[in-house]
Amino acid sequence: MKATTRRFIGKVLPDGHLSLPADAANEVGNVFDVVLMPVEEPDVYSYAESLAREKGFAEMTEQDIERIIHESRGIR
Repeated sequence: MKATTRRFIGKVLPDGHLSLPADAANEVGNVFDVVLMPVEEPDVYSYAESLAREKGFAEMTEQDIERIIHESRGIR
C-alpha cells in the first residue's frame, strides 16, 4: 500500500507518542516526514464550529451525533 500525503491534528500522549488517525496508524513500518506545528485550542474550536455551521451540523442534537457515531461503528 502506497502512503499518501494527508493533514490531521494529533496530540502528544503522556508516553511521548503522537496520536494518529486509524488509517495512518495502520501504516506500520512506513516512514513519514513529520512537521509539528502547535495548534491554539481556541482556533481549533472556532474552526470546528464554523465547519459544523457550514455543513449543517450545528442544527443537530447531541443524540443525532451520538446515533451517527454508533451507526458508523456498527453499534445499534
